[in-house]
Amino acid sequence: MRSDLSIRCPQTRHRLYRLEKAFLVLISCFVPHLAMSSETEQINPNIVIILVDDLGWNDVGYHNENVSTPNIDRLAKAGVELNRFYVNPTCSPTRASLMSGEFATTHGVDSPVQWHSRTGLPLKHRILPQFLKSEGYSTHLVGKWHLGSADRDYWPQRRGFDSFYGHLNGGIGYHDHIFSGGKDWQKDGVTIREKGYSTDLITRESINIIKSSSRTNPFFLTVSYNAPHTPIETRQTGEKAQKNRSTYLEMISTLDSGIGQILSALEDEGLLHETIIFFTSDNGGFSPAPWFVELLIPPMRDGLADNNPLLGGKGWPNEGGVRVPAAVWWAGKIESEQPNDQTMHVADLLPTLAELIGFDVGEIDGKSVLQPLIDGNLIERGPIIVANMGSEALIDWPWKLIRRASLPVLPDFMKSDSWFLFNLQQDPQEQIDLSDIEEERFNSMRDQLLSYPRHKEIELDTDHPWDTFGGEETREPWAEAAIN
Repeated sequence: MRSDLSIRCPQTRHRLYRLEKAFLVLISCFVPHLAMSSETEQINPNIVIILVDDLGWNDVGYHNENVSTPNIDRLAKAGVELNRFYVNPTCSPTRASLMSGEFATTHGVDSPVQWHSRTGLPLKHRILPQFLKSEGYSTHLVGKWHLGSADRDYWPQRRGFDSFYGHLNGGIGYHDHIFSGGKDWQKDGVTIREKGYSTDLITRESINIIKSSSRTNPFFLTVSYNAPHTPIETRQTGEKAQKNRSTYLEMISTLDSGIGQILSALEDEGLLHETIIFFTSDNGGFSPAPWFVELLIPPMRDGLADNNPLLGGKGWPNEGGVRVPAAVWWAGKIESEQPNDQTMHVADLLPTLAELIGFDVGEIDGKSVLQPLIDGNLIERGPIIVANMGSEALIDWPWKLIRRASLPVLPDFMKSDSWFLFNLQQDPQEQIDLSDIEEERFNSMRDQLLSYPRHKEIELDTDHPWDTFGGEETREPWAEAAIN
């Protein structure tokens, strides 16, 4: 583990930062013409969060030699590979946890935000970009939001982001930028009609923000790729376009190339050592589903991800749905040659950054894991909850309790919850249910899970048509529809 003395003791470093800031302000009052070097002007690191969509555990090169992701591999190998990084089973719940630092049971976004939803991530939550703006950061979101679209109060521009380029809803056609019949591609509230493959456009805008960033104030950039989410589309269009595993891997290759371009931009601008980079998928991969599930839930068609050797995939609380490829890299400061086995939840990123930079987030579900990232020594994280559409899991390493709810499309008389208990250390593929053998532990963990307060802000509504990605434009663009 390579790190400098200042990062080894965050509390001391925060005091020094604040003293240095105060000193610079004092000096500038008396010597306003003093030219300060870039080394002293920017105190806190830039932050780049690269969030990809539906990437499977076995869809990265450092897990699978048959997949080529040299740039994602670089993040994991040059930085710290996060081996036990947990998210929620679908996109909106994970994004809400990332932004709020809360479990899905707390923030209430318990399913993907659908096109007809009037709300999103509850406005009562102060979220990550709002905290960082208070610390002097410029804040930017490029790509997918999916935390509220119909009401402008839920848009990223009203939630702390200085700029937003991308789409509000859960997915788009990669070439036509259509979501459920409407153009969903905007810049700061105005629909853009431009040609281009969305992965490439997201990369281009992210690089523009990096190149135009101030050298006196740090920036926070969330690069929220919609790849490799369905529809299965590569740069190749027309009759030659295919929907198979090779096509899916081509989409991942384009995604990986974009990440490499972002890393190169940071290097070219001399910002790599001044930037902490987080990489993660929002949930497990969209693996092939049984035919009857695809029939009941059309968006589950075209699942081509690989989550092996983990069980399950997107939408399920098993490891394949909630344990994802993830890494963090701060060049020269947060690096390790060994994977980090600290149990982490996506909600931990907010309090971890809070400890690093020195601001208070109050009492939230997420916990800072800064110290394990720095020195590799594991800490007692405490239980975490992952949740989606009524299915939940309580993970208190190495034990995992699962409450699996019935599919929401089933009639009420067919619905019933199923409960399971696994020892992940001995059984990482979740094959041996220990709920009867470890009855006391099972009852204790079930009581603990059920005792957590519940808030329901978003629930899956199967009475409306399913979201569709790409296709004919049949309605007003989503940005203007919300305005009107």
